[in-house]
Amino acid sequence: MKREIMKREIMKKKLSDLQCEIGKIKDDVDDYTREYLSKMEKIIEEYKNKLDSNKMDESGFRRAILEDDNLANIDSLYNAAVAVDKFYSQECREW
Repeated sequence: MKREIMKREIMKKKLSDLQCEIGKIKDDVDDYTREYLSKMEKIIEEYKNKLDSNKMDESGFRRAILEDDNLANIDSLYNAAVAVDKFYSQECREW
């Protein structure tokens, strides 16, 4: 049980890191991309809430970043999305 709580906290941190990266670039992108990022932020918040109730789904944030050409070239954003997906696939699938 303690280990699952620790994993949840790590996952929340990774999701927060991804939100931080989104926040850094939101003012520097076009309106369409900004709207896309705002939707991603809402999804991230939903994931954080699902973590608390053990109902988290597979994330797919890496794929979401790659779907937008403007975002795919931003290494820090891509790396944050990969970190979330990788941690989920390696540590959280059993939830």
